Amino acid sequence: MLSIAGLASQSLLVGAPTARTQMRASAAQMASIKDTLSTMEGPEIFWGPEGPLQDPMKEESDLKEMDTFSMFVSACASNGVDLAAPGITVLAPANVAVAEYEAVNGPLTAAICGYHVIKSEVACGSLGSADLTTVEGSTVTYRRMFRKDFVDNAFAGAKAAPPRSSYCADIKCDNGYIHGINEVIYPGWSESAGMSPTQG
Repeated sequence: MLSIAGLASQSLLVGAPTARTQMRASAAQMASIKDTLSTMEGPEIFWGPEGPLQDPMKEESDLKEMDTFSMFVSACASNGVDLAAPGITVLAPANVAVAEYEAVNGPLTAAICGYHVIKSEVACGSLGSADLTTVEGSTVTYRRMFRKDFVDNAFAGAKAAPPRSSYCADIKCDNGYIHGINEVIYPGWSESAGMSPTQG
């Protein structure tokens, strides 16, 4: 009579040389920053374009839409800023932020698009200690205030409860990170210079 241990070892030996298959761990495939930004939802837009007229009986948090990053992605493409380049971090403004900026300052330029792309992979928690040099050539200013991470005049990756919108952070892609920001940032910004771009 065979013991259970003997059965277990016998069953492992049956057909051992031919039954084995090699299992390879393949690297996880993610999308590039460009592809991810083209398909992901941005921050919430509460009340939507028609406001409470949609249905006065609904809660404010029920009357929301999701923003996207299509205007920023399109501006980068038309200005030759490569969001699929390796080893980058993108500070991504959603459509509402881009529309507000363009209403006052005109279309996003190549310099402004490039200023949103940091030349290294930086997690949100490392923004305060990393080199924030951009592909445009300038360096983004980091500040920690009000329990939020600020890059120039915008906050990055802030989570909020309704009716305030939340912004993504640490979205890992094949070629780096995405951090959502609530405003368009621009070269030449400084806290003392005010809120107007210094270059055209």
